[in-house]
Amino acid sequence: MDEDEFVKFHTELGFAMKLLKHQAADADELIVREGHRKVSSETAYFLNAVMKLNLELEEEPGGVDMCKAMEKRDQRKEVTEAIKAYRLDGASDEDIIAKVMKLYNVTREYVLALLAPKQA
Repeated sequence: MDEDEFVKFHTELGFAMKLLKHQAADADELIVREGHRKVSSETAYFLNAVMKLNLELEEEPGGVDMCKAMEKRDQRKEVTEAIKAYRLDGASDEDIIAKVMKLYNVTREYVLALLAPKQA
């Protein structure tokens, strides 16, 4: 389909088809640019699974905020990278938890959830 043909769909289907056409390479940019900040839960879960966007989806009244989901995914990536860096520096788990909580303003439970898979 040509780009102009996606506007024929007056539902989230056109948006989903456009994202699928471009795949994950431009997905973040397209989500922001197309103004589809909030989409139905079904559309969000479908796109996340099919396109492997690794978004942190959180249902709200009116659907899922895709921009918020991208921000949460990006923060998770940053925190995970910080944990790896602190581990390479030889920091203890307790030091890592304290540093990450302060640096990223996240809860202890959030850090533990990202830290736990690495301990197994």
